[in-house]
Amino acid sequence: MKIGIIGAMDEELVTIRQLIKNPEQIQKGGRIFWRGEASVHEIYLTRCDPGKVNATIATQQMIDHFSIDVIFNMGSSGASAPELEVGDLIVATEAIQHDFDLTAWGLKPGELIFDVFTAENNGGLHFRAQQVFCTHPKLTQTAFDIAQNIKLTKLEGYSPKVYTGRIISGDQFINQREKADELWNTYHSLCTDMEAAAIAHTCAINNVPFLCIRAISDKADHSANISFTGFLVAATANYGKIFDLVIKQFDGI
Repeated sequence: MKIGIIGAMDEELVTIRQLIKNPEQIQKGGRIFWRGEASVHEIYLTRCDPGKVNATIATQQMIDHFSIDVIFNMGSSGASAPELEVGDLIVATEAIQHDFDLTAWGLKPGELIFDVFTAENNGGLHFRAQQVFCTHPKLTQTAFDIAQNIKLTKLEGYSPKVYTGRIISGDQFINQREKADELWNTYHSLCTDMEAAAIAHTCAINNVPFLCIRAISDKADHSANISFTGFLVAATANYGKIFDLVIKQFDGI
């Protein structure tokens, strides 16, 4: 099978790239992809850069250029849930775009609209609405089970924990406590990032299964005092271990 892996930064993909055999660079337009092999699968990696539009473009290009069978997204996220510590891992079950707002139309926060048309008889606006984009349940459960049963790399003496649940994404870097509290009260998500929900949305439109694993880079109250470089070393090592075991158990969907 062809597995695509997307991260916002090159640094988030280094560990994964080291796990694949015979890596080669492929350039398509202005984007660089890495192709290699792992287990019996073809692996494709690319950096999307931060933000939902960047993530959507990279995901669609990867699917179109290489006929990808499944997409993995790995990277860092800021905590929303107060119990999360830096280094903890989130295996996402679903994703919502928190900055899409049509609540003035009576929709839920983060609910998108599709198939929009105007009725001929009365000019009324009709559409289909969707708030949540789910990850693939089999892949998600496999990754969660693996993460709970392996020895994770410690971060400054802390042994990371593994959680599963909702993630939210938006084109905003959340660094104010008031905004973080607002998002927590609205969505009760585990963490917040800038790409995962857009990748989930793109995969859903293309009927491509999606798996998302995120490492917590900052506490909800921003009280952590850990260098981002130190965090990346542990975080990428941990989701690299999970990726390695997931693809060894991956026998199709």
